Amino acid sequence: MFKKTMTTIGAGVALAAAGVLASGTAAFAHECFNPNRSEQGNAGASHSQAWLTVHIDELTAGLPEDDAECVLDAYAATGAPTSFTIMVKGAVGQDGTIASNNPHPEKAGDGSGIDEIFAAHGADIVGSFEECGVPMPF
Repeated sequence: MFKKTMTTIGAGVALAAAGVLASGTAAFAHECFNPNRSEQGNAGASHSQAWLTVHIDELTAGLPEDDAECVLDAYAATGAPTSFTIMVKGAVGQDGTIASNNPHPEKAGDGSGIDEIFAAHGADIVGSFEECGVPMPF
């Protein structure tokens, strides 16, 4: 129970950090994910200390039920993933982040290699909250 609670708290913090980082010009490893990895691969990766699976429905925790349902339905309509296995432990030789030295920012959300959540699906996430008139939780 304690481990699950800590994981959920960590996931919320990671997504909140990703949102803050997405508002800047640089993208960092805290929001990096592999868009081509299978669910089984994500499950295996999340057993390591470097990757953590976060779920979009965690963004609606604490919202009134109608608002949460609206946001999740709007997000589901986009066809974007409902969870992301993100890198939470820095990359060696990259100043602790995967994307810090990326010379091709246009590839940050192209669906291959390592992508950034907000480069790839930020419009889907933010748009779902806006469509429902619900403020973002971060």
